[in-house]
Amino acid sequence: MTAASPDWNSAIQAEQGQSDFSIKSIVLPLDNYEKSRTAIPVARALSELYRCELYMTYVGEGQFDMQHFAGQLALTPEQARDAVSEQRHKKPVAAVASASQHPEGLLVLSTALGQQESEKRFGMLTEAFLATKPQKAVLVNAARGDKPWSLHRILLAHDGTPVSNPAVIAAADMAQRAGAEVIALHVAARGEERPEARGSIAAPLYVDQAHHEWPAWAEEFMNRVVASGALSSGVHFQLKVTGGQAGSELAEVAQQCNVDLVIMAWHGHWAEHEDCATRVVIRNAGSPVMLVYSGS
Repeated sequence: MTAASPDWNSAIQAEQGQSDFSIKSIVLPLDNYEKSRTAIPVARALSELYRCELYMTYVGEGQFDMQHFAGQLALTPEQARDAVSEQRHKKPVAAVASASQHPEGLLVLSTALGQQESEKRFGMLTEAFLATKPQKAVLVNAARGDKPWSLHRILLAHDGTPVSNPAVIAAADMAQRAGAEVIALHVAARGEERPEARGSIAAPLYVDQAHHEWPAWAEEFMNRVVASGALSSGVHFQLKVTGGQAGSELAEVAQQCNVDLVIMAWHGHWAEHEDCATRVVIRNAGSPVMLVYSGS
């Protein structure tokens, strides 16, 4: 049964408390490989957006000369400007993970950090960092190269349950700061189990057919998403609904709409199988993907 609006709002307040989203520090791990530097433009743009410190942290092997930080990593003067470099020789994963566990910290990293054990997996260090369940992490596919990045259009993944609320709040804050538009995507498929969490809004049963329930559902869905993220009236917001597999649909819409960032809530369960929705989106969206921890 679809929850009434008061139930939804109560669930949000109980789970989230105040709908605050803040980034006060960004940690950018880099190693010996050139592909790790593909995350630099994204990290720098986000540090400027939030006016916060950017910590470029070396997690590679061997000795690292702090005096020649920019030169050894082939950074331009602009990329190295205002960055605070740190060296993590011992237990780099634990050190960076500790910094990224702070509620107001953000981990930004390339998918190709560390050696790649197989084609189905990301770099070893990328896998290790994500296994620590960072509160907020932005994954940058190494295939995007080092071209500049800016935020104009956000794709927000929403499954109709309160679990997605942290992603809504993140999207709302980023959109308001950057003047970006938000596209909320709900992927529904026939035969899926109906969400049981308090405050959930289940899609109509007939996803692939015109149905009288859809207009009312879409209006209710958008009202709840807007309420949960406290989107201001100045943020352009729209809803898209598709049917199919969540990961592939999110990636396809991200490409079609030419989005700059995909934002998803996640439980921190970093599955190894190739068809994991989170992996599919990160590999195929064509844009960085932000994961916002929503509890276990």
